Amino acid sequence: MSAPTTAAETSVWPFDIAVVGTGIVGTHQLTREAEEVIQRSKHTFVVASGYGITEYIEKLCPRVTDLSYLYEPGLNRLPTYHRMAAEVVSAALVDAPVCLAVYGHPWVYCYPTTLINRAAPLLGLHVEVFAGVSAFDTLLVDLGTDIANGGIQMYEATDLLLRQRPIQSDVTCVIWQPTVVGDPTCPKGPYDSRQFEPLRDYLLRFYPRDHEVKLVTSKNHPLIRSSVVSLKLSDLAAELAGVPGVGTLYVPALNERSVKDPELLDVMVSAGAQAEV
Repeated sequence: MSAPTTAAETSVWPFDIAVVGTGIVGTHQLTREAEEVIQRSKHTFVVASGYGITEYIEKLCPRVTDLSYLYEPGLNRLPTYHRMAAEVVSAALVDAPVCLAVYGHPWVYCYPTTLINRAAPLLGLHVEVFAGVSAFDTLLVDLGTDIANGGIQMYEATDLLLRQRPIQSDVTCVIWQPTVVGDPTCPKGPYDSRQFEPLRDYLLRFYPRDHEVKLVTSKNHPLIRSSVVSLKLSDLAAELAGVPGVGTLYVPALNERSVKDPELLDVMVSAGAQAEV
């Protein structure tokens, strides 16, 4: 007799559509959980650029489709994401369960996850999303930093400009997708410096020209190194010109905010400390 199914297992298995993250460094960051999900699926769709991902998934699932062909250089990315989601949902309606395997983490700048999650319940389909290693996780490793000291703020580059979001200069800032700022298309090639001048100028409202920032591009192959390029904020537009459309901008805090609650600070420092002999 098989073991009874727990409530936790019932909430996850079975699914009609699963979305898994494949991590950043190809098969090296594909979790055991993601592998099991793929093995349980009849058809896995792949949108992942990591080393050897598609070939490895073909060993786990009887049917695999790479959706990368849907990207059209020079055309808006949004219709592409809609077509990707439609492919997955349509397949689930015909023969579930199916899986979408995406680069990084399914909820970190992966719009097809949102589209699938919105559409599936309207069609009576159950969706489960499973975590993967994101570019934020690898960013912290590449920089050797802990976000506990002072916290962190994160913005998408284009959204930062669209909404003129305020930046707290005493808190570390991470800016996603700076290398494609202001462009809704799948780029045909690298940009010139004019593409990045609005982002540079906006950041200069909050930081001095000589403030040192870092452009971080995490490795996507186990045998190469991540790229961490330090530059002055005033040089941002020139430095981003001509680079591939990948990378995350890390802006260290300009200063440290002073303590406003000395009584709490005293508790944090003294509570539990051993008394001096």
